[in-house]
Amino acid sequence: MAAGDDTKTILLVSKDKEFIGATKAAFASAEKITLSVVEKNVTELQGELAGSDAGVAIVDVDAARLDEIESLQRVMRRLEGRLPVVVVTNSFDAAAVRILVQLRVADFLVKPVTTADLVRSCVRAINGPDKAENAEAQIYSFMPCAGGVGTTTLALQSAFLLHNSATRAASTCVVDLNFQNGSCAEYLDLEPRFDISEIENQPERLDRQLLDVMLSKHESGLCVLAAPTSPTEMRSFNTDVVVRVLDLVSAYFDNVVIDVPRTWFPWTETVLLGSNKLYLVAEMTVPCLRHTQRLIEAINETLGKQVTPSVIVNRFQQKRFEHGIKRADVEAVLGEHFVGGISNNYRLVREAVDRGVPLESLDPDADVVKDLKRVILPEEAAVIALRRKSFFSFGGGLFRKAS
Repeated sequence: MAAGDDTKTILLVSKDKEFIGATKAAFASAEKITLSVVEKNVTELQGELAGSDAGVAIVDVDAARLDEIESLQRVMRRLEGRLPVVVVTNSFDAAAVRILVQLRVADFLVKPVTTADLVRSCVRAINGPDKAENAEAQIYSFMPCAGGVGTTTLALQSAFLLHNSATRAASTCVVDLNFQNGSCAEYLDLEPRFDISEIENQPERLDRQLLDVMLSKHESGLCVLAAPTSPTEMRSFNTDVVVRVLDLVSAYFDNVVIDVPRTWFPWTETVLLGSNKLYLVAEMTVPCLRHTQRLIEAINETLGKQVTPSVIVNRFQQKRFEHGIKRADVEAVLGEHFVGGISNNYRLVREAVDRGVPLESLDPDADVVKDLKRVILPEEAAVIALRRKSFFSFGGGLFRKAS
């Protein structure tokens, strides 16, 4: 590659003639991208990736074959993060997803891969960590520690904050994974339009066009992916269905907020592993705090150090001279997992839910808004607090001089 030449090379490792042809066609019209093909199985690689100056590698892997997964693990160890890798496979299960997440591949796609998805994944990987930092979707998952703790309310209001944030202002989508009793759409007075039966047996059918049809859109611009609830029907979907949904949503939105049900499903582990932030929502009661402790322990045992849960205590009240739980008690029980309490402002929250609007639109200076912003957007909240402090200090100085 000539000096100053900004042309990028994509290295494709595959023996699938049809996939090679489709990939060549996908990048044929790209002016500053060239495709180099290594017609080998991943088990046959001898250092072609480690010695390459490519911008990204596409590796075709059969996730059902242990030898190919082990070969991919060896390749990723040799690369040590120097070359982003996009994995393409025929199909995979929850175990394969877990391995790919742990290997920190740039992306993973399932055949048949659409041209748009493949190009998007490669371009995003080529941009590198510095440029991708703001381009990559930030995924915030909210999970209740007990029933009725206000998880859906906090998830939705956090989504509004992210959507309207000065630092994170960008496209935002809420995904309601509570297929039995989800309320995200109802809280915003929207019609749930996600028809899971359309993709249940063929998750690869879900593309950008179908996603657009299934999204419910709030007047604020916030999008919601929610299915009509079935209170009498307890359904569990294959992990690849949920993974496909979240992968596609993450590709087209900058912020993704997930309302995770309290019940642990086969796909829950994958969702938590893929989250940038995991918030456990609790309330200030002894039983709930005990539930929270057990949930933290279960997450640590299942996922280890890969996921660090943060606990938000909703309806937080501090009463110094009354009996009951104090902030010190909460901090003693939850330790470093406790990231903040949200004030108990029932009247304002009820009005926002009934009207399907952001809390901030009703009262931007409300205690509950400030509390939530300190947790979800700590840097922005700190800047606002500093500006107010500077303003009052400046004003106070004037008054002192005048006196």
